[in-house]
Amino acid sequence: MSSTLSSSLSENFISHAKKHFLKAHEVDDFINACNRPLRKSIRVNTLKISVRDCVNKLQSYGFKFEPIPWCEQGFWVESGSANENELSLGNIVEHLQGLFYIQEASSMLPPVALYNENISHFDSPMVLDMAASPGSKTTQLAAMVDNGGLILANEISASRVKVLHANLLRCGVSNTCMTQFDGRKLGERLAGQFDLVLLDAPCGGEGTIRKDPGALKNWQLSKVEEISKLQKELILTAYQCLKPGGRLVYSTCTLSPEENQQVATYLLDQSDAMVSDLSSLFEEANRAVTKEGFLHVLPHIYDSEGFFVAAFSKPELSQVKLFSASKNDVFSSLDKKSYQRILHYYESHFGIDLSSLDLQMKRRDKEAWLFPKRFDDICNLVRLNRSGIKLAEIYPNKIRTTHEFFSCFAELIRRQKIQLSLEQVEDFYKGRNLEVSDQIIQDHGVDEGEVILTFDEYFIGFGGLKNNKLKNQLPRGLVKDQIKL
Repeated sequence: MSSTLSSSLSENFISHAKKHFLKAHEVDDFINACNRPLRKSIRVNTLKISVRDCVNKLQSYGFKFEPIPWCEQGFWVESGSANENELSLGNIVEHLQGLFYIQEASSMLPPVALYNENISHFDSPMVLDMAASPGSKTTQLAAMVDNGGLILANEISASRVKVLHANLLRCGVSNTCMTQFDGRKLGERLAGQFDLVLLDAPCGGEGTIRKDPGALKNWQLSKVEEISKLQKELILTAYQCLKPGGRLVYSTCTLSPEENQQVATYLLDQSDAMVSDLSSLFEEANRAVTKEGFLHVLPHIYDSEGFFVAAFSKPELSQVKLFSASKNDVFSSLDKKSYQRILHYYESHFGIDLSSLDLQMKRRDKEAWLFPKRFDDICNLVRLNRSGIKLAEIYPNKIRTTHEFFSCFAELIRRQKIQLSLEQVEDFYKGRNLEVSDQIIQDHGVDEGEVILTFDEYFIGFGGLKNNKLKNQLPRGLVKDQIKL
């Protein structure tokens, strides 16, 4: 029996799909999949927690898990409740702690295609995420390289840079710098700088029909062809930024060949790029692989969002013209006295040795910052929007630490920790100050001053302890009216 075409599916699009990428026997399965709600999925953030521990925590809420075959940290999730809206993943404390990221399953594919066991010889890679917001793939890449190397996350929209920054901090990402540019303008300055480049390109979004019913309602081929022109410019720039011997992944959440295969073919025609076959990227990848070795994931194949992924390599002997860097004086080196003072404070108060971190410390006015070791390689080439981790504000008589530092490194801190009760966690996330008894202070062995606050052993924030009162230091943007415990 033929499936009914819903009002959200354009007849023009279905005709286009039948002509270019849908086989006759797939049409009903495709339409049925597009008419079904998208399955919820998450990726465990291994920068903060192991997969097993995270799954165990979430199972206590009644969630049920099905592994996503291409991502060891990814799972489809069901609430286990008759009322799917009864429990929101975004409002449970483990999400606020950054222990997992709510991410569509197919969108986990591009980072896996970019950085996997076949090319993990890049121990400390320079990575460019060319269209990064909201940060799902950037945070995934950061976890895959365990915060090593350096990731440059670019986003053209100022408002989306703020969202990207917030997600990086929540997930404890410390190896990422951010830029705000039209990606097409990065090529000259960043030519030949990156081992790995991800271009998750702006696209028509045809594959998002299951979460956005209007995605295909007013589909027009002319709009597809228009955005394809932008994608071709972007992919040439992405390839220009790649080092000889490096790897580029191009991806979209759309389905038409004009935005996918034709863009990939354009790169091959205009450069010395070579295709990296993805047919063995994961078990059953062959179900979605094209004759060229790309992945064309239709919604019905894995019961997911539609996606396209293509991987390329740049020959070792490829010629690259490097840009002449200019000195950036925004940040300076710390003088020895200030550096030793900072090291002593964090060692004596929190039991953490900052000199052991694979990061460099710099100063800007009264602020101390931590940056990836290769930060200078990038900041001298291109203007950065947000980068590094602001460690603290330095005053003559005190050091005031930031929430973002603790969010990234709380697990390394050995003292000055207080475990909060369920009621205290709720009050804390609502922005309230807390009362702390003498018994709790004694049991936790904390001194007055800055104190790390945890729930179930994982960081939620920090406060200033004085006279049994804990002043809430949660950033205003993280205050929540409702959380689920």
